[in-house]
Formats: sequence, structure tokens, C-alpha cells
Amino acid sequence: MTHIRGLHEAAGLRTIRIAGATPDRSKLTATLARLDHQRTLLARQFAVWTKKLQVTQLRLGVLDKEIAETWRRIRESGGPYRALDQSNGTAAIKTEPLTHGGGAAVRRGDVSIDY
Repeated sequence: MTHIRGLHEAAGLRTIRIAGATPDRSKLTATLARLDHQRTLLARQFAVWTKKLQVTQLRLGVLDKEIAETWRRIRESGGPYRALDQSNGTAAIKTEPLTHGGGAAVRRGDVSIDY
């Protein structure tokens, strides 16, 4: 005889014994209905996720085209490219003297944004 240390083990042994019995026709039908319901649910979920995948792929394609167009416009603008400072990865900011009041001003368009 198996030694049982607590009630939680006793229930497990009883369940194993009951599960070994042959189920009748109504239990098999209920199991079949449950499995069919799960299959239908998974098929609907698959259809939804497939549609979301298609929409996401379409959006990625649009974004790729926008990025390529933006790069093309940057290259066509003909402005000088600034090399990154290799020591800290930022672009150097060019300054020019102010015509009034002294000090130095940052030229418009030469801004370095670090996160």
C-alpha cells in the first residue's frame, strides 16, 4: 500500500484511479464538444493574428518607403555632412560671434541632441 503524507496526495491517488475507468458515451461526447470548441477558438485567433500580421507588414513597407524618401531628400539638399566626434559620438556645434552684445551664438540647424 502506498504511504500518503497528506490530503493533497490522497486526492491525486483517487483521481488516477478514476481516470483509469472507461468513460461512457456522454463523457466522450462532452470531451469532443470541448475540443471542437477549442479548435474553433484557435482558428478565429489565427485569422485575427494573420490579419494583424498583414496590416503590420503593410505599415512597415510604408515606413520603409518614407525613410528612403527622407534619405533621398537629405542627399539632394546638398548640405555639408558633419562628422561625428568619435570620442563621445556627438556632432560638434559650430559657433559664430554675435553682431550685438558679444558671446557666441549657435547657427540655426546645427543642434546636437543627446539622450
